[in-house]
Amino acid sequence: MKFKNVFLGIFASALLLASCSNDDTIDTNVPLGNYDKGVLVLNEGNFGKPNASVTYISNDFNVLTQNIFGIENNDKKLGDVAQSLSFYDDKAFIVLNASNVVEVVNRYTFKSLGTITENLKNPRYSVVLNGKLYVTNSISKAVTVYDAKTFAYLQTIAIGKTSEKIITANGKLYVMNGAFGGGNTITVVNPQSNNAMSVITVDNGVNSIEEKNGFVYALCGNSDRSKLFKINTTTDTATSIESSTLKKALNMDIDGDKIYYTKGTGVYAMALNATTFSETPLFSVSDNSWSTFYGFNVIDGKIYSADANGFTAAGIVKIFSATGTELKTVSVGMGPNSFYSNN
Repeated sequence: MKFKNVFLGIFASALLLASCSNDDTIDTNVPLGNYDKGVLVLNEGNFGKPNASVTYISNDFNVLTQNIFGIENNDKKLGDVAQSLSFYDDKAFIVLNASNVVEVVNRYTFKSLGTITENLKNPRYSVVLNGKLYVTNSISKAVTVYDAKTFAYLQTIAIGKTSEKIITANGKLYVMNGAFGGGNTITVVNPQSNNAMSVITVDNGVNSIEEKNGFVYALCGNSDRSKLFKINTTTDTATSIESSTLKKALNMDIDGDKIYYTKGTGVYAMALNATTFSETPLFSVSDNSWSTFYGFNVIDGKIYSADANGFTAAGIVKIFSATGTELKTVSVGMGPNSFYSNN
């Protein structure tokens, strides 16, 4: 009897350990909410009207849900001009430009977590570094800083120049000092002292900035040329390549080992280590004046393009393969301007 009880005890313990081990295993295939495993489309809406929205498209394109912020928050209006969005852990920060608001939601359920308003002066873009949310502001030409968990205002960093897109690289912040075809500098901010520490001169018409493998890439396009800068984030010095025949390049986005960009109605790509611009488009889309490529991103080998449709009707999103095969066309909200992977 005694040996039998010992055996049964060992057997029961083994079952318990096996059970605990299975419970501790995280199944990454289980969605964390209705809006996991897909792409979020940010629709900025009409200026002066609170009709900004977010559309969800599942990775397999089988699920399309409009106005997910309103659906999950008792028909609450998102706001006026949704400019950009950034992620931090399970949170999404939606910057509402004309509303002077940052709405915070759970990125997978889109349930509201809070609203930031303090010291926002026409906010544009945001990024999180070391638990702090940094937001650029066009009117104050400054970056305002918030606790990314409590959303409390912490301080303001004076930039003194146009403050648009903001990214992190090598533990520092890089603020693009260009918008609407103007501007030729990037300000580097030290997050320890929260001071603007240096300014890197690029070319006129800087319009895109992105980090890849510890380097910062910046695309400039103007009536004379297109120029791509690669910034060493240890020394904050830059090298560049340029084309005087392919002018006014826009919308740089890096996916894998390729740099994508647009010019006119064409989509182009070149390798990260390219020494010359590619001047042959992968494919072209229909011309719809300034609405063409109002939004453009490349996510996991798929090219997402947005036609704002003149802000008079629902925007049109077309999704292409990396070689230009059209995969899907859908209608979204008013004025789609960007796409975000939510995986």
